Amino acid sequence: MPRLPPWLLQQAKQRSRNLAALVPACRDIQSAKNELRWLTEYARETTTHSDSKAQRLRLLCQRRRRGVPLQYILGSQPFGPLDIKCRSGVLIPRPETEAYTYHLVNLIKTGELLGSKSSNDNAELSIVDLCTGTGCIPLLLYALLQPSFRRLRVRGVDISPQAVGLAKLNVHHNAKLGTIATSQPGQKLDILRGDIFKDQDIAPVVQTPCDILVSNPPYVSQRAWDFGQGGLGYSVRKYEPRLALVPNHDLPVPAGWPHEDVFYSRLLDIAMLLKPSVALLELGEESQARRILGRLFQHRVAEFIMAEVWRDWPDLTAADGEAAELVVELNDMSRRVPVRGRGQIRSILLRLRWDI
Repeated sequence: MPRLPPWLLQQAKQRSRNLAALVPACRDIQSAKNELRWLTEYARETTTHSDSKAQRLRLLCQRRRRGVPLQYILGSQPFGPLDIKCRSGVLIPRPETEAYTYHLVNLIKTGELLGSKSSNDNAELSIVDLCTGTGCIPLLLYALLQPSFRRLRVRGVDISPQAVGLAKLNVHHNAKLGTIATSQPGQKLDILRGDIFKDQDIAPVVQTPCDILVSNPPYVSQRAWDFGQGGLGYSVRKYEPRLALVPNHDLPVPAGWPHEDVFYSRLLDIAMLLKPSVALLELGEESQARRILGRLFQHRVAEFIMAEVWRDWPDLTAADGEAAELVVELNDMSRRVPVRGRGQIRSILLRLRWDI
C-alpha cells in the first residue's frame, strides 16, 4: 500500500483530529468525511451522555485508524434493502456480491434463466447457497423473489457455527425490520450448518431438487494471504476470517487443480448431484476464471453446460477496452466464453441442461 502524502494528513488535522485518525484507513479526505459522519451518528445513537459521546467517537475513530473494518465497528452493512449484521469472525458482504445477486434475480424474473417457470404461479423455485457467511445472498434472494414465487425455498449452508448463528440472526433481524416479508405457506428460508466436503453433511441438501446453486467460496491463495497480493489489504488479512477466504490446507485437492481452486472442483461435483438449471460461482480475478473454466471444460459436467463470465457490475455496459469474451486455452483447442458487465472479472454463470 503506498504511503500517504504528509500534506493529506495535515489537511485532515486542520479540520479535526477525528478526521485525521480516519485518513490512514480511508486513504482520502472525502471517504474519511463519510465515515466520520457514520461514526458520529453511531456514537450519538449508542451513547446517552454528551461527554461520553465525544469520547466514544474518539475511540471509534482510533479503532478504525488501526484498520478495524467499519462494518465490524458499526455492526452492520446495507445489502440491497436488507440490514446485514456483521461480526468479527464472519466475512463482510461486498458490493460486488450484492450486484451479481441483484442481476441474478432480474434474470430469474424476466425468464431468461428459467424460462416459463418464472411466469408460472404454481411453479416452485428452489435455491441453495453454499458457504453462506452472514446469509446475505440467500436473504437477498428470498426478499426479492418472495413477491414473484408463492412456492419458494432458499437454503444457506456454512461450515462455521459462528456464521450459521449470525445468518440466522440476520433472518430474524430483517424479518423484524420488515425487509423480509412474512413467509407465506409454501415459502421457506433455512440456514444450515454443514461441511460441503463431507458427503454426510451435503446429503440432506442434495436430496431435495434445486433450480439454482450459488456460492461465494474461499478462493484466495495462501501466498496472496501471506503477502497481501491481488488487492488483499492489511485490514482484510488482520481482521476478517481466514476460513472464509483461504481453503484449508488439509482439503483433498484433485489432480491438476491448484489449492486455491479446490472449492470449485467440489462445487462441480455437487452440481452433478443437485442438477440445478443455473449455477453462479464467485471468484477472485481473471486468471482464476481462466483456470476454473479450463478445468470445468474437462469435468464430466461440461457436456451439460453453457458458461458465461460476469464482471463486478454485470448489469452495466462494458467500459472501453473491456473484452466481450474470455479465451480459455485447452489442450487441443480454445473456448470463447462471453463476458457480461463492467469492472473486474467476478463470477461464472453456468446454464445447465440435464436432458441433453
